[in-house]
Amino acid sequence: MPGLDHVKQSVRADADLCVKCGLCLPHCPTYALTGREAESPRGRIALLQHLAEQQDDLSDPSLATAVDHCLSCRACESVCPARVPYGRLFDNGQTLLASRAPQRLSRLRLRGGLLHRPRLRLGLLRLLWLLQRIGLLRALQRALRNRSPGRWLQRLPRLRWPRDPRHEAAGTHCDVAIFSGCLGDSADHEAVGALRRLLDAAGYHCAVPRGQGCCGALEAHGGDAEAAESALAHSAPAFTGARYIVPVASGCAAWVADATAASPTAAPPLRAQLTSAWELLAARASSLSWVQTAERVAVWTACTQRNRLRDDAAMLALLEQVPGATVQRLPAGMRCCGAAGMHFLDEMQRADTLVAPIVDALAEHPPAMLLCANVGCRLHIDAALRRAGLAIPVRHPAEWLAERLQDSVVG
Repeated sequence: MPGLDHVKQSVRADADLCVKCGLCLPHCPTYALTGREAESPRGRIALLQHLAEQQDDLSDPSLATAVDHCLSCRACESVCPARVPYGRLFDNGQTLLASRAPQRLSRLRLRGGLLHRPRLRLGLLRLLWLLQRIGLLRALQRALRNRSPGRWLQRLPRLRWPRDPRHEAAGTHCDVAIFSGCLGDSADHEAVGALRRLLDAAGYHCAVPRGQGCCGALEAHGGDAEAAESALAHSAPAFTGARYIVPVASGCAAWVADATAASPTAAPPLRAQLTSAWELLAARASSLSWVQTAERVAVWTACTQRNRLRDDAAMLALLEQVPGATVQRLPAGMRCCGAAGMHFLDEMQRADTLVAPIVDALAEHPPAMLLCANVGCRLHIDAALRRAGLAIPVRHPAEWLAERLQDSVVG
């Protein structure tokens, strides 16, 4: 892992690229929310530049707040004429903040302990499943409604019994290995199975290897670079022998792509084979046949997919192949939904304000379903729709597609 001096040097070099033109401001969701310069990309770059040049402890809490409010949506990066690598700058800035305020790392590692301990996570999820089924979860929500745990519980979807989707031995030789992520056994379980069915139908030999774990994205974006790199290193051997590796969640895919591109020595199997499931499926689209449907579905493209991976066009083209279906992409002008990793749990009021335009648009013309390829966005939008009284299912695009597959003829 690079030392702190290297991180400071990287922050200064990246910040120096910013020419302060302000072209990013209209695209920044937090600047649109507050109108404050400190809550704009340009303002945050200046704050991080100052932080990299100071040697004293973090004395102004407003600096950390302004940086923490960033959604890391990277819309600014996609329009920047100077090509400032804002995603890397943000993550390195969080590392600097954590070095000045160790309690930040303590909170992050407490959460990470759950993500990186699958048995503990499964046990907790199964307990929550049971509490939902017997009706005690609502009473618990009411009892804790004025505390963070109660508000978190209110955002839980209707849980299914958590099951481990990983079956093949680590290092299985296959065409495509699915990176299921830390929620592949729960919130993304159906998506993992659906993606596998699609890839199998397209003629790929597909596997979900054992030995993989959390990708480390939350740690990376929270300032614990060491833990994030350790998570990748832990998972990498599981994918040895795979021709391609496809993460289910776009948030995982974006972080793994960033990490492996930044370091020539980081997780070699991931660096060499990481690709987009949508592009693999698009390459064999003629092998897939679909059941006719008259459904109208809406699509929300997550920021990581739209601004970093840029594979949304391939996904939309595949969705539009389903005969009779009407596929409506929600306008990107709505900016970020506000999920942003743990932001929708840590900054609930701000996140609810950011998701409101999406809820309003869906309420005006309710679709049969909303599709989104990132698990955090789905959980956040689903909770917002339920609070608004809108019974619109929110699912991974792979789930909708897999349910509309006919027998495939592989050429």
